Amino acid sequence: MGKKSASKLTKYNVLRASPALISALPKTRLFSKQSLHAFLDRYKKVIAKPAAGSGGAGVMLITRKTKGRYRVQRGSSLHTLRGKLSTYRYLRKKITTPYLIQRGISLARVNGSLFDVRVMVQRRPGSPWVVTGMLAKVAGRGYIITNVKRSKGRVLPIRTAIRRSSIHGASSSMIIARLRRIALHAAERLGSYYTRQQVFGFDMGIDASGRVWIIEANLRPDITLFLKLPDKSMYNQICKYRRHT
Repeated sequence: MGKKSASKLTKYNVLRASPALISALPKTRLFSKQSLHAFLDRYKKVIAKPAAGSGGAGVMLITRKTKGRYRVQRGSSLHTLRGKLSTYRYLRKKITTPYLIQRGISLARVNGSLFDVRVMVQRRPGSPWVVTGMLAKVAGRGYIITNVKRSKGRVLPIRTAIRRSSIHGASSSMIIARLRRIALHAAERLGSYYTRQQVFGFDMGIDASGRVWIIEANLRPDITLFLKLPDKSMYNQICKYRRHT
């Protein structure tokens, strides 16, 4: 059997085959003029991102404004264009590798900055998947990506982030239970495809209503994020699981 694709679109399609996960997956397609136009017609916010790669490199947010205008944000820079075709041409000049187009999620914020959640899910041979760690990644001010290094952001304990956030209508315990349940479903689904995989790091979003989304699944997640928390117990738990796999 050949090596299995680790592309973001492959992982999305594997996850989407599970009825339990469809509602947690932002719609995703290969980037093209047709898919961009269709997404801009349907959604107020759209993300363009590399089909491979990590760390938030190359991610762009396209926001539909009034009077046929579209604002493109990359890093902390902004560019406003008129019309979908001009927007497509502008993006095409920036894109040199295969890209995806994804529905943009209006992520909850902490003190005005976007945040998402890293959920670590691990298993030992012959044992079920277990959530071993969870933290919030808060984007640097003005950035659309939560990669701590790239956006000069920070990490927070998950309960602290939810408590300080713009989320309404759901308690922190309820949201954490949703994150845990969906991450375990996703690990089981992806684990049936990547059969040798012992760990997944899920980047998961929470919108202002407390709905949980799977933004991305990482096959080689960086665990040093957990060292940035004052409490090192989750980092130790992740390492302990790794030593026993």
